[in-house]
Amino acid sequence: MNYSKSLIIFFIIICSVPKNVLGQDSNKDVKYADAKGVYISEKKFNECLKAGYPTKTIEEDGITIHFLSQNFIVDKLTQTENEQVRLIIDKIVGKDIDRNKAISIHLYKKNDKKLQHDIKYKRYWRWIKKNPNRIEAFLIGDKNSGITPNPEKHVYIDSYNFFYNTFFNNSELDYNHIIFKPDGTYKLYHGNYDNLGVIDGAF
Repeated sequence: MNYSKSLIIFFIIICSVPKNVLGQDSNKDVKYADAKGVYISEKKFNECLKAGYPTKTIEEDGITIHFLSQNFIVDKLTQTENEQVRLIIDKIVGKDIDRNKAISIHLYKKNDKKLQHDIKYKRYWRWIKKNPNRIEAFLIGDKNSGITPNPEKHVYIDSYNFFYNTFFNNSELDYNHIIFKPDGTYKLYHGNYDNLGVIDGAF
């Protein structure tokens, strides 16, 4: 009997609450946009999330919009930092790199199809070979990646995890990229980017 009374009271309360309060989240229109503000599908948005893109959300006039943020950072090292970073890269790859060259580094946390694709990426390596005085490029696995070094294929291991610890705050993403210019300017790309797009954006 008491249960029936409670149920009736609950029903009366629910019916008395304005419709704009009940289910207000479910009535909101949700949209998705890329970093330029162009609307994209939810599927495309979720694919970018998996690739590591940061996001931001705004709500206004009953519409919720999830934006992808720019997924790269541009900064500059001091002269001393630039020299130290290049010395560490020299040590990782086992050779001295011309200080007048840019350095493109692609980082991997596992030995998978992405790495194999990048090793065989003909357009990318063709561009590198056509610009021998401008840039050097390396595919570098972290110390727990299970990747076997192969200098002939530009594959190395960062046994110090220097790049992840220093530039990517121990990122949990499987892939990251960084390109250093001779003057110390560098550009970080978080997540799964096309390697050719990384160097295209640097020159």
